[in-house]
Amino acid sequence: MTMGTYSCPFGDGCTLPPGSTTASVYAHLRLHGHAYNHRNHAPCPWPGCSKEIRWGNVARHIIERHLRVKLQCVWCGRTYTRKGALAAHMNICEVGHHLHPVHTVP
Repeated sequence: MTMGTYSCPFGDGCTLPPGSTTASVYAHLRLHGHAYNHRNHAPCPWPGCSKEIRWGNVARHIIERHLRVKLQCVWCGRTYTRKGALAAHMNICEVGHHLHPVHTVP
């Protein structure tokens, strides 16, 4: 996983990083009073972002768009923003299958 070094963008003198998982981002947002029902729409709390989305998607939005966390294929180096997309790619990665072929037992 790759990500830049970020300090808290929400002010209040907070020096904690927001984290790189949805759980850690939601926990950090709650520290700053940002908490909504996951089904409700709310503005992204990131300074300068005007996107309004379902609160249940806010942490993923922050991780992908603002923190720019990337997950990298260990075999070919391609990067993805979501674990599921990386896992699907690794199942079909040509480089990985040449290095680690799947053997079937008769």
